[in-house]
Amino acid sequence: MSAQFPNKTRAAPNRRDFLGAASAVAAGGTFGCSGEPARKQAGPFAGRELRVFCYSGGHEKTMRDEFVPAFEKETGATVTLHPGWWEGIAKLKTAGSGEPPFDLIISDATQGYPAIKDGLFAQLDLAKIPNAQLQFAPTLDNWVVRDRYGITYPDSVMTLAYNKNLVKEPPASWSDLLKPELKGKIGLYNSFYLSLFTFACMKASLEGKAGTAHKMVETDLDGVLAFARAHRGQVKLWWPTSTDMILALANKDAHAGNMHSPEYIQALREKPELGAVVPSQDRAFVQVFWAIPARAKNADMAHKAIDMLFSEALQLAFARKGSATANLAAAQKMAADDPFWKQIYPHTTEQFKTLRYYPYEVYAKSWDRIGEVWDRTVLRNG
Repeated sequence: MSAQFPNKTRAAPNRRDFLGAASAVAAGGTFGCSGEPARKQAGPFAGRELRVFCYSGGHEKTMRDEFVPAFEKETGATVTLHPGWWEGIAKLKTAGSGEPPFDLIISDATQGYPAIKDGLFAQLDLAKIPNAQLQFAPTLDNWVVRDRYGITYPDSVMTLAYNKNLVKEPPASWSDLLKPELKGKIGLYNSFYLSLFTFACMKASLEGKAGTAHKMVETDLDGVLAFARAHRGQVKLWWPTSTDMILALANKDAHAGNMHSPEYIQALREKPELGAVVPSQDRAFVQVFWAIPARAKNADMAHKAIDMLFSEALQLAFARKGSATANLAAAQKMAADDPFWKQIYPHTTEQFKTLRYYPYEVYAKSWDRIGEVWDRTVLRNG
């Protein structure tokens, strides 16, 4: 079944937390838009409540600051955010055949793909989400969208971060992290979904094959794992959260390493000693998507919410808070206004043509084996 959008005129079993450690705190709980009593508003959904599962941390804050007031103003409904990480899918499973606890949920390739196969998400009515078509088309070229179970988009991009005062010259490629003067001085994320790919990028660049990291993971996974083990001595810090790595760079505990882009953009604005580069070859993004749980009682409001989230106005608002956007018009405006954003995220047609996600399909097939080897021989000298 292919994805059909209306014409619009411009105007894994045992999968552990995949994205959770990217946030400083995996917070739980339920929060409304504010601590103030809800005000009655006019609108097509006045008097109703939209329950949204979002990621804790920066994503939650942006949702609260940008999406919630925009949706409540336009629809008259009340939005309740349920921030968290891996527990969102678990709560859908716990609900069983009953009413799910959310009307709208954000998920990622690792948790979301199995959730679709388990029947946890409803199929979307794409005619009610015309703004999704405003994204650069290749970002929608995915079975999740074709089968109408979600609208995918690129989120954080793997970023090469460094302290300008601690490197002889600004790094330009991922293999620069292997320089002798950086031995025992770099920081890498402790989760393999990102850092194993960082090692693949190092290997490709070192061998004069930059741009082939995805292929290396697909065709020589064991070779990439062996390379990671062989070069684990470059690493001083296996950081668990973005905050840990930002502090390590600022405090001179790490000289360079990989990072999540949304949090790091904020750090670049606040700490002039920090630098960043995203090598154009082997650029890799986190893939996330918005979905509607099966049997959600407010599916009509959830469709409206997804459509608003992909509007140019909200895409621009999210980008201003450090997120990527696949809306070319919003990306071009951000590139013109924000040099930090411009140096990290794609903002031209040519750059979008090379946009790729992490090699999720390879990870899904070998998740447990990769995790075991990663934990035993890369994170530890086992």
